[in-house]
Formats: sequence, C-alpha cells, structure tokens
Amino acid sequence: MPSRVVTTRVPPPLHDQLQALADRRGRSLAATAAELLAAAVADDPGAAKAAQDGPLVAAVLALLQDVTDPAAVMHRELALALARSVERKEPGYLGAVGSLRKAVDACQAAQRTADLPEGTDPLTALLFANGF
Repeated sequence: MPSRVVTTRVPPPLHDQLQALADRRGRSLAATAAELLAAAVADDPGAAKAAQDGPLVAAVLALLQDVTDPAAVMHRELALALARSVERKEPGYLGAVGSLRKAVDACQAAQRTADLPEGTDPLTALLFANGF
C-alpha cells in the first residue's frame, strides 16, 4: 500500500513504551506506530481495539507463562504470533488455528523434556514429552 512519511517527536517514556510494544508484537517501531495511529483516526470505533491483545492472546500467555527452555520459548512466541493473527482476523487466520494448537503442544512438550532430570533414558523422555 502506498504510504507517506510522518515525523513527530515524542517524550522518551512514550518512545520506550512504543518500542516495548513493537518488541512484543515482533514488529518494527515504525510499523507499530503507524498501526496505532491508523487505529486512532479510523472511522470504525472497533478499529482501535484490534491493535490490542485480546482474550486469546491472554489465554496463550497464561498457559505458557512459565516456559524457560529456549525451544519452548521459541514455540511460545510462535503461538503468540498465531494467536494475534487469529484475533485480528488477518488473512489466513482460519488456517492459523490448527497451527496455534500445534505450537502450544510443541511448547509444552519442549518444556516437559527440558524439565527431565539428567540421564533420563530416551524412551522415558519421549513418553514424558508427549504427556504420558
């Protein structure tokens, strides 16, 4: 889509908030600011809500809040991106529902495997990762 450049100055605390939001969304600062600005001036009153995380993202965050293993964290971030896509009804969001469930399962399995004690035999690790 064609666009035009808008330049503005914001106080450092606001800049930090925008940067933190952009990091959580996995988007650039400019894209995040443009999305928020578009939502603020949109004629549709529901458009401003679309930029915020909703109940699906909150549920994924609550379910996966305690993961620490790097592989599990990777799957958690993928699950969050997919949940945001579904909530915002972005193109292909219906297909993202199945991928979201798989990402959540993979995250939980990776964390369960990481939590096993050292020296656990491979069969036990496989069974434990799959929830048996």
